Amino acid sequence: MKAQLFKFLGLPCALVMLGNTPSLAASASGTISEYHLNSQVAQRGVCIKMNPTLPTASGWLCLWKDNALYQEVTNLLLEGYSSGKTCSITWSTSRGGYAAIDYISCY
Repeated sequence: MKAQLFKFLGLPCALVMLGNTPSLAASASGTISEYHLNSQVAQRGVCIKMNPTLPTASGWLCLWKDNALYQEVTNLLLEGYSSGKTCSITWSTSRGGYAAIDYISCY
């Protein structure tokens, strides 16, 4: 009886668990080699490339204006770029073909 109950409940439980897994964040560290702004892309702020090359589809990371810390992250990216600091950046989604920055730290 227990084996039959497991067969009937095991698969649905496994499917529910797989369906509720959050997307995994990716991260990279390095120096910002390119700092790009394009006013023709609505709601997108700065995009960057890093050295070593980012493991994203396009090699770019972008900051979107709906990020709760948009101004602070923009300032930190510019400071990191202009002073050659090492930055660690994390992203979990892609928008407009580019990975979207979630958070950053520079040191």
